[in-house]
Amino acid sequence: MKELIASAKEQSGNECRPVQNLLFSECKLGLNDLPNHVYEVDWDVILVDGPRGDWPDAPGRMSPIFTAGVLARSKKSGNPKTHVFVHDFSGKVERVCGNEFLCKENLVETTHSLGHYILEKMEESSVKYCKNHNHSSGSASSSS
Repeated sequence: MKELIASAKEQSGNECRPVQNLLFSECKLGLNDLPNHVYEVDWDVILVDGPRGDWPDAPGRMSPIFTAGVLARSKKSGNPKTHVFVHDFSGKVERVCGNEFLCKENLVETTHSLGHYILEKMEESSVKYCKNHNHSSGSASSSS
């Protein structure tokens, strides 16, 4: 997990940009094999609820979390904000990747099983996922 996060952050000015069309991306964390229309929608709400990652060979949610962040930041029109919900938020991958790619400063609410982030559209030239660079550690406070 740490290697993939580090790789994506190193390539944030190139293949793993926070604003891009993932359909043409070579970023290892980006999902670029979804139906083409998925990349053209200006999403207002995204729910990350798979794939499961609770056994050693399971793919986990790193790629869907990264992809949700890119889709939210790459909106062309409509409401500039996107609500991203991450299920099973008590899991390490969900929390760490959420804070890295959806950004801890965008986390507005958590429960035991759900994290709620609000991301804003970014300029195409953006190369940083988050305003605050230190996201790898710590956890968000819980609310009911």
